[in-house]
Amino acid sequence: MVKSKGTIIKEIKGLLSEPKNRIKLDDFVTEHLKKFINMTSLEQFPVEDSNVQKEELEFLERLQKYEEILKDLQKIVILLARWGNEEQLLILEKVFNRIAETDKGLSGLDLWVRFGWYPIQALMYSSGIAALSARKYSVLKVILTANVPYSSMRREECFPIIVPVTENLAHMHDEFKWIPGQDQKHVPHSEHLFEILDPVLQELLFLGKDYERLFDDFEVYAALVYGDLKERNWYPVGRFGWKYRREVGYDPFSRIVEEAKKRQDNWPPLQVGMFNGSLDRFLKLSDGLRQRLNELSWH
Repeated sequence: MVKSKGTIIKEIKGLLSEPKNRIKLDDFVTEHLKKFINMTSLEQFPVEDSNVQKEELEFLERLQKYEEILKDLQKIVILLARWGNEEQLLILEKVFNRIAETDKGLSGLDLWVRFGWYPIQALMYSSGIAALSARKYSVLKVILTANVPYSSMRREECFPIIVPVTENLAHMHDEFKWIPGQDQKHVPHSEHLFEILDPVLQELLFLGKDYERLFDDFEVYAALVYGDLKERNWYPVGRFGWKYRREVGYDPFSRIVEEAKKRQDNWPPLQVGMFNGSLDRFLKLSDGLRQRLNELSWH
């Protein structure tokens, strides 16, 4: 029997509210996780070469299928990130680990191999925004840095999850311009996520106008954490990129940097160990991201 979205929300909230239900909660999430993995497998989304002339159409079809499949699990990770305690957070980490370790193919069309990371990115954004809405930076840290297996150059190693997700999807800028209405956008990938995540986060958390700020903040943190982990002068840029300079002093990136400078060692992200708990390290990274923003041709 297929459960309605209302039933899923009611069940997960009930299981989260009672610590005694920890086993039932794990079983409930695992059931939906297995279903998600089966529905997004290589059998359902093959990566072999396809008709190049129809790639745009197939991309849009895959995008729609991915986003329909992830809806149930998306609600679960949002509520886990917003309401889960430290023990329940391990279940959220398991979700990312199990999806990341699934076979995404290595020998097929590069576009489809990379696109296999899109559903997990959508789940990271969803849960990351939920965590920020509750100022739960320890949860944000797990969402961005959970160690997951990643097959690269035919070797399997473990990396913080933001690394494979970013490195696969950053190569798909032009493909996201195929989405109707995104062809003239500076960051079509980011703009699309901004549009599709809003309804479910409003439904579950009623974020109101805070949604845009939280979305931008998540992207700034994701960019800085990626730069920190890779230790190179490149950072992924989302919607916050075109807001830089247009809203001098109030743009998402500058606001976060100024807050860190003001609160220094009492800044919550540092207190949970992000950026190695070092303000100097964070400021060095922010200088690198600022340089990248200054070099953008959009301004």
